[in-house]
Amino acid sequence: MRIAALLLALLASLPLSGQYRCANSELWRGNPAQTPANSGAQSVLQREPIVIPVVVHVVWRSAPENITDAQVESQIEVLNEDFRALNAEATTVPAIFNPVLADMEIEFCLVATTRTQTNVSGIGTRFEGGLRQVCYNSLGGHDAIDPSQYLNIWVAGRTDGACGDAPLPGQTDPVPPAEDGVFIRPDCFGASGIAGPPYNLGRTTTHEIGHWLNLKHLWGEGFEDPLCQTDDMVADTPEQAYSYQDECPTHPSLSCGTADMFMNFMNYTNDACMALFTEGQKERAWAAISTYRPGLLGASCNPVSAFEPQQTLTDIRLFNNPADSWTALQLPEKDIFEIAIFDQLGRLVFIESPTGGGLFYIDTRSFISGIYYIKIRNEGKIHTKKLNIVR
Repeated sequence: MRIAALLLALLASLPLSGQYRCANSELWRGNPAQTPANSGAQSVLQREPIVIPVVVHVVWRSAPENITDAQVESQIEVLNEDFRALNAEATTVPAIFNPVLADMEIEFCLVATTRTQTNVSGIGTRFEGGLRQVCYNSLGGHDAIDPSQYLNIWVAGRTDGACGDAPLPGQTDPVPPAEDGVFIRPDCFGASGIAGPPYNLGRTTTHEIGHWLNLKHLWGEGFEDPLCQTDDMVADTPEQAYSYQDECPTHPSLSCGTADMFMNFMNYTNDACMALFTEGQKERAWAAISTYRPGLLGASCNPVSAFEPQQTLTDIRLFNNPADSWTALQLPEKDIFEIAIFDQLGRLVFIESPTGGGLFYIDTRSFISGIYYIKIRNEGKIHTKKLNIVR
């Protein structure tokens, strides 16, 4: 039987050269926010998938760390399979968990890959002046590309033995916007190249993006929870005590009085044993996008410059907000705009492409009361406005 004292002893003896799945419990700044909540196993309505544009920053010191384009592309393929429940392992989910197996309706597109040679060893977990070095050109890494519009993934060496980490949104002590993204070790990234077992199927990135979307480990806080005192705040993932680090267990494996969903992507099992997200996790992730990452709603998959920060449209005004039957946008003098409006669940409720600038009226009589996000795009420039409909 695993007990707390034994666990502490094992952690104390863990060498830096060892490897483990996720460092989030060590690197998070402050306590994760406890909202948005979710209703657990209730099925989420079908809708258009959210497509998240991805920028991968390869920051390398030794030649093997400069991973190939093929390895980067293999990771995007894994993400699109895992988040749409198209991965082969989904067919192996035990029957007891099949009713809550979810298509997350989230997809990913690669819009840029940057490559930076650095002289900083283990830069992925190095800090200087409180700043994470890998996220800054001036500190030997690479600057993020507009984290409000793109998922930035830094692939770089680490000093802590972990495969990766990522911040939960809404923390009481949030990371700076320039450091908002996912951090993965090169040999735990993708499903080809230098990726090595047991983390060679790209599931570390799936796991860390789960954190980025406000999903917690199934046992809750800390490395494990042998006393079954915390959980992940998702009703349809059974409470469990253990992380299953470096394991590929058989079903049923029991703790906290029930069979554990050890094959969930938010556990520490080996890549080959990971298989599913749940409907409750899907609801929590979508709520996190609407609440904390609204810029992703309707984000563009057009390639972006990897060396210039993404420009934003700053000279746009929104009139009559809160609105009842109408609202209006004051647009700058440009050729063509794309205007899309999404509700809090990420559903597209309006899209139009006006030409020229000036005042653009939007009829909102068909909108129900609530919060909406207006996405305005002109070529490479993007802006998001928050609209409140009140009746």
